Amino acid sequence: MKVKILNLILAEIAVFIVVSIAGASPLSIFIPIKFLYLIAILPPVFSLLGRNPFDFPLFVILIAITSVKVLSNSELFYSLLDALYYLGFRSFAEYLNSIFVAYKSNPNISALSALVILFSVSQISWTIEDKFEELKLEIGYPLAILGIVALVIYLFYPTVLSFRAYGFPLLFLGLIGVALIVVATYLLAST
Repeated sequence: MKVKILNLILAEIAVFIVVSIAGASPLSIFIPIKFLYLIAILPPVFSLLGRNPFDFPLFVILIAITSVKVLSNSELFYSLLDALYYLGFRSFAEYLNSIFVAYKSNPNISALSALVILFSVSQISWTIEDKFEELKLEIGYPLAILGIVALVIYLFYPTVLSFRAYGFPLLFLGLIGVALIVVATYLLAST
């Protein structure tokens, strides 16, 4: 049950990330952002059906919406335009190019990475919870929390790396602190 609630929260975070990215993408020209918020209904529906709230169909929808922002910088997009030119849809290809060229400068790959990490944490915790439930072990929830901590570290790593104290990066000082705690724990346990 804890993992289901956790996965519901992860799914809603992913929907929020995707809707915020979609607002600054060419998709916002075709679909108003207020309609994209309806995607947030899917995780509770999946949960009521007894499925993982962050199930694969939701992941596919979110990846498709987020990929629109990345598409304008890809060779795939220009290959599609070339194919449309070749097939005689020159005006449609020019229309698509005129729409996507305005969004060419900022692909935002980190949103895709965060989405994949959220989905992976959700799937791993859901699977572990199912398997360990058969074995009567309670380990899925702590592993899911560990995955969320890994996601937070991934998202804030560039920011933390830029902080400095006493002329050293704070990340370096944090690693030294963790190493000292491990050494202290080992010394206390060995006596």
